[in-house]
Amino acid sequence: MPGYQTISVAAAGLETDEATLLDFHRKGWIDAVDRNAVKYLAADQRYRAKYILYLCRTKNLEDDQIQLVLSVQRPPYSAAQVDEILKLNPPAPSSTNAGS
Repeated sequence: MPGYQTISVAAAGLETDEATLLDFHRKGWIDAVDRNAVKYLAADQRYRAKYILYLCRTKNLEDDQIQLVLSVQRPPYSAAQVDEILKLNPPAPSSTNAGS
């Protein structure tokens, strides 16, 4: 399939493991295509996965923060906007601390 790589080849190119990319897929952050029981990533999804890895590794963001950034930004992604996005969209107060 032109423009697609198996998820294992994409993982190696992104210096991560297949399980991490499958986790991104389960969370709905990237799309994968199944063909003959093998998962493939398109070039745009490898780009998105690379950005998510940056958010995890460099910015040390939590899942909810990554979800927020991905919901606001569209390609081409801008790392320079991440702090502003997080600042303008603070997390909701935790209900576990209510009434303390």
